Amino acid sequence: MEHRQANDSPLTEADIELFNRFYVDFLGKRLDDPMSFLKVGTLLRRGDLRAFLRETMTLRAVFEQAIPNIRQRDLLLSFPGVLPNLHNIVFDLSQSYGAEGNTVQFMKREQVEKHLDGTEMFRLDVDKAMENFPSLPDDDRQALLQLAAARPGEATLRFLIVILADHLFLVVLPSQVADTTPALGRLRQLIESQLGEKADELIVEFFTVGGGYVRRAGDGLVFGGSNPLFDPAYATPDAPAIKVFQQRWQDHKLSLVKRILAAEAPNLIVAFDR
Repeated sequence: MEHRQANDSPLTEADIELFNRFYVDFLGKRLDDPMSFLKVGTLLRRGDLRAFLRETMTLRAVFEQAIPNIRQRDLLLSFPGVLPNLHNIVFDLSQSYGAEGNTVQFMKREQVEKHLDGTEMFRLDVDKAMENFPSLPDDDRQALLQLAAARPGEATLRFLIVILADHLFLVVLPSQVADTTPALGRLRQLIESQLGEKADELIVEFFTVGGGYVRRAGDGLVFGGSNPLFDPAYATPDAPAIKVFQQRWQDHKLSLVKRILAAEAPNLIVAFDR
């Protein structure tokens, strides 16, 4: 399971500019696309993956030649490991064959396209297998219903938003539990049970795109805040570019909570602290 690493340094204004170049210029994504925004934001948040974003933009011309199609570039957001794998393919070919001649460029495009075709197949297979799987698993639904039945101020919970390929999950855990590993492990077990024999064949690799608290207030539940492991930290929180990014991140994250609850727990009364 993912843990905060030493190289998960707080995001700087330069990192936000890197996000914009990769997300808007290279991927051609819209800023009002919550899932894509949060996926790329998660690649940026994770220090072990941020370097691959930086290298992609440093060698942008190489990657634009290797992945000329915008639709193919969207496949980079299928699973967190896709971008590092492509970097390995590109740099292995460069080390093996040297100069960037037409033959090497063709080989890169061919190998990258083959890898992305396989990635698309895995992504479609996972999406198909999860088609009827709830975004709010039963245990998590029951935890929210129990909190809604409590008196205001009596109890709180924590939540995580998880994306597997194109499928959303809302995971709930006790507020006093700092370790998120058991909750994510429980989700993985549910997914593998759903996949059955295909579990060993398909990619089960999560984007965990933030979290926060759930508290009982008024006539319902209030979602807000952040998770210290899965939400970004910021080097200069008051910098204008960072404030814009942080607000977009929070709005997109809570919009996914709203989407899940509207579909799978429509009777819950919910509000959001933004």
